[in-house]
Amino acid sequence: MVRLALNLPVGRSRATAFVQGSNLLVCGGLTTAGGTTGSILQIRLDTGRVVALGALAVPVHDAGGAVLGGAGFVFGGGRTVAGQRVQRIDAAGQATLIGSLPAPRADLSAVSVAGEILLVGGGTPARPDPRLLATTDGIHFREVARLIVAVRYPAVAVLAGIVYVAGGSTPSGETDVIQAIDPVTGVVRLVGHLPHPIADATALLVGGSLLLAGGRDGGRVLDELWLIGPGGRSVSNVGHLPYAVADAAGVTIGGVGYVIGGETNAPIASIMTISSP
Repeated sequence: MVRLALNLPVGRSRATAFVQGSNLLVCGGLTTAGGTTGSILQIRLDTGRVVALGALAVPVHDAGGAVLGGAGFVFGGGRTVAGQRVQRIDAAGQATLIGSLPAPRADLSAVSVAGEILLVGGGTPARPDPRLLATTDGIHFREVARLIVAVRYPAVAVLAGIVYVAGGSTPSGETDVIQAIDPVTGVVRLVGHLPHPIADATALLVGGSLLLAGGRDGGRVLDELWLIGPGGRSVSNVGHLPYAVADAAGVTIGGVGYVIGGETNAPIASIMTISSP
């Protein structure tokens, strides 16, 4: 079931979002003014209020973000070019620069799995980075494996300890491949295909199901909602979003997925929720 929920103060896309206790944090991104913002917003789900909480040490969009040990981490992203700074966000919404990635990387995803954060996809416009990097502190990184198909702007989520990478952008255009990563063994497999190429989509784990919302295909912004079946071997359409959206931030809390902002022709302020019917 998809519903319109809250609104951001202004349109924002390509942001990073975290769960913080019973609230959500939205960090960085592009705004309707056309620039990169460093502001950190707190979405208070109990009251529906959205308040300004702080600011990133370095404003970025298209960064990867995940939570580990109660802290949020923002990896890479860019402003005019891909960067490699790592920022740590504490419970009060204060950001600190703590380190650097081994190489510049934007357009990536980050997920928490098996006590680490795994960085997936991204790179630079000239070269997607296939390396899957793991970190426990945002300072030290080790290479876990390499994607079979290197992609920027993938949709990434963890289900039963396996990291699924759906679609993404390659130097020759969007791809339809679904890749599965076992972070323990480092094995990467091609497990399935989307119905058509999709990049810039939002992956959510809702009610034990892996959902793929929106995205782009050949520049066309999508309103599709897909269910990726067990092992990534099947994909079925389960409905449509209230509006077409790409490059939205996505988080799940309390069994409800939140698709935050994003863009059609420009950044939008809407937030929608996705729950099991």
